[in-house]
Amino acid sequence: PNSLSNLDQDLPNYAQHEVKIKSLPEEWLWCESWCSSGSKSHAKAIDLCQNPKTKESKISMARRVVEEWPALDLEVESFVENL
Repeated sequence: PNSLSNLDQDLPNYAQHEVKIKSLPEEWLWCESWCSSGSKSHAKAIDLCQNPKTKESKISMARRVVEEWPALDLEVESFVENL
């Protein structure tokens, strides 16, 4: 209640009986929880969704899943230090 945190899930659930909803191919939004690791190389966007089985933090997941993350993270740290 009074939260928009799950609107992306709640709205389609509410509207599914009134509006025809189609799923995008997994390449448009890849998530480790429900997509195959083989399809990750074709992903246009990676969702760092919480895996209920591992409860891994999003930062540690980003370091592990997003190849470019460590270099980008260092670049941001360096930028912030030079402010």
